[in-house]
Amino acid sequence: MIAFQQLEVRYGATVALRGVSLDLEPGVVGLLGPNGSGKSTLLKTLLGLLAPAAGTGSVLGVGLGSPDSTRLRARIGYMPEYDALIEDASAYEQVAFWGELSGLSPRQARDRSHEVLYFVGLDESRYRNVSGYSTGMRQRVKLAQALVHSPELVFLDEPTNGLDPDGRKRMLDLVLKVRAELDTSVVLASHLLQDVERVADQLVILDRGEVKASGSMAGLRRMLARRFELRFLDPLPPGDEAALAELGQVLEGRNGLYDVEFAVDDPAAAFRWARARGAVLVQLTPRHDRLDEVLIRALRSA
Repeated sequence: MIAFQQLEVRYGATVALRGVSLDLEPGVVGLLGPNGSGKSTLLKTLLGLLAPAAGTGSVLGVGLGSPDSTRLRARIGYMPEYDALIEDASAYEQVAFWGELSGLSPRQARDRSHEVLYFVGLDESRYRNVSGYSTGMRQRVKLAQALVHSPELVFLDEPTNGLDPDGRKRMLDLVLKVRAELDTSVVLASHLLQDVERVADQLVILDRGEVKASGSMAGLRRMLARRFELRFLDPLPPGDEAALAELGQVLEGRNGLYDVEFAVDDPAAAFRWARARGAVLVQLTPRHDRLDEVLIRALRSA
């Protein structure tokens, strides 16, 4: 779906993206990172709005900067972080207008406007001017315009921005619905861990314009997790308990059961440690990290 090799994007002399290499499959991709990490710049590069200074890349099989890049926009949708809605026009009029800009005929655009506004839950309000809409309703108008032309892939930039908990839940439910019912892939850029964890099956962690980690959610947890539960046949004597620190940080331990965060990516070290001390290690169980722990580790990595 998306492939980048050593991509670099600059704003003048400032490097906004550096050495970005990605290979993402269809699905829901969470683009996660603190403010200023390069998420919006990466989305604009994917849309063909920014030209890379170095490296290569493709979206849906179309190379960045190729003659077909303008046609690619008919196959993708974009929901920006900030809206530019026309206050004295209805949601129906605006989504239909954007449909025509995306290449639909006027009749197709009107029909699709009705369909996507129903899809996002605005069918009963579609003829009202958006000036009277709540923040959540405005966000759903933006999502509708991104979907009006039936794209294969949509980019959502901070789609829950400014929403209360109920509005966030409704928006994230729609993201899952877009993937499940429309078979449309989604790239969701957010700085909110809970949002990404709820909807994404793939994750890209950005910081200061560099990819710190990427892959499937389950794979990243396995790759970055160093926390294990160790169960010994008998409780360790005090001296051996203290020596467990050779493996890493002992977070908790009693009655032969210890929670250890390893200092190295080598769980087998626990068996070597036990054998050297004549202890019997009967169980070594990974404690899969929460997403916030994964993020912190990735951002701390070199």
